[in-house]
Amino acid sequence: MNAKSLIVSSMLAALTASAVQAQSLLDLQDLFGRQSQSRVQDNAVKVEYDIDFHYFFDYRSFGASDDIFLTSGTVNVARFSPSAVLRFDQSRNITHRLALGVDLTKNLGENPVMTADYSKDEDDPALRNKRLIKDIFFYYNYQRRSGNGLLGFYAGIHPRTVLNGAYTRAIFADDLIYYDPNIEGVTVNYSAPRFSAELTADLFSNRGRDRIGSGMVSTAGLYKFSDLLGLGWSAAYSHVSGTELVPYDVDVALANPYVKADFSKMTGFQELYAKGGAMISYQFDRRIVDETPHFPLGAEFMIGARNWNIGLEDTFYFGDNQMVYYSASYNGISFASMYVESLYHGDTYYFTRRRIPTWYNRMELYWQPLDAGFVNARLSVVGHFITPAGDIGPYTGMQAKATLLFNLDAFRHPRESAPAGRSRSTERRERTSRGSGSPLISL
Repeated sequence: MNAKSLIVSSMLAALTASAVQAQSLLDLQDLFGRQSQSRVQDNAVKVEYDIDFHYFFDYRSFGASDDIFLTSGTVNVARFSPSAVLRFDQSRNITHRLALGVDLTKNLGENPVMTADYSKDEDDPALRNKRLIKDIFFYYNYQRRSGNGLLGFYAGIHPRTVLNGAYTRAIFADDLIYYDPNIEGVTVNYSAPRFSAELTADLFSNRGRDRIGSGMVSTAGLYKFSDLLGLGWSAAYSHVSGTELVPYDVDVALANPYVKADFSKMTGFQELYAKGGAMISYQFDRRIVDETPHFPLGAEFMIGARNWNIGLEDTFYFGDNQMVYYSASYNGISFASMYVESLYHGDTYYFTRRRIPTWYNRMELYWQPLDAGFVNARLSVVGHFITPAGDIGPYTGMQAKATLLFNLDAFRHPRESAPAGRSRSTERRERTSRGSGSPLISL
């Protein structure tokens, strides 16, 4: 070996020894290995699960008003909704979820009759404790946290419990969450300590030969200027296009901007608030000859107080009939009797049956023994009062209600499931839902 080769070999040996010594001192292989493993773990798909349980009891007594506004009867429903979830954490602040689940629903006490002499519906074997799967839901969920704000996006068939807004009952009646527990469409919501907002597009039904096509876009939000004062809104637009055989074109839009004052922190009450706002509506059936748009107006006020888990909530509405096409005067010149159930999803008491401004009052006394982010239980008695009209009123009827809601995901991931600065149970209590006019045994 010549001198040049010897020098090169010595230099390579020295560099190799230095590299080995540096790697030993810095533990580079282990360091890079841990980083690679960490990245794999951070980006790995995680298998999770979720369970929702809802129980809803509602005893309705409206014989005093001849069951005009709401049918007397008893609703006794239990729903169990397990789901499997694939979760992908893109980063600390971004999460993707794919969920697949089923709604197992039972109208308690609903069983077939002992003989087939009655109607086919009463003799249906499916009324037994089988075929309980009422719906299959699957959806994609995107969540992004930025500071104190949380942005959520849902697409597909997703539970109505993802909604966080407070809607007037003229838009959603209390029991929509039980009669129609899932949204078929998209939902976008954002929440932060001072501001929250959401927008939902829900396709209630797709038009067919005998099937009515209808859909609804709804939104709600609240901006808090301070712990005391906030400005909020709820609004919705519904459209019904009729069937392929009987086409029609009906629009209903309703907006409820309001001001809310919250005195709970000032007084130490669990809740103490007052809110009031306008009710602005647009309704038009384009198929009726010489029909012109209707613009029902009104105002709604609400006060609520709760302490020691006992509360009182009073809602007062004064204004025009907010459900114009429920009126019998349209039955002979339109297909109102066919589309009203698909068009209106609010409490039927906002159908005041009067051509002049009318008042309606709803008073609820309740006990809420459980009020956490993942479980909520409430027992209440509700009285309904309306402007006297002939033999109707001022008292129209009452309800005795019991509700229980449990969400496992909100228990396992409270920060991700509950918007920042707000209690999930409070949102569910303020939120209102569907059509009290829905059939008692239909979910």
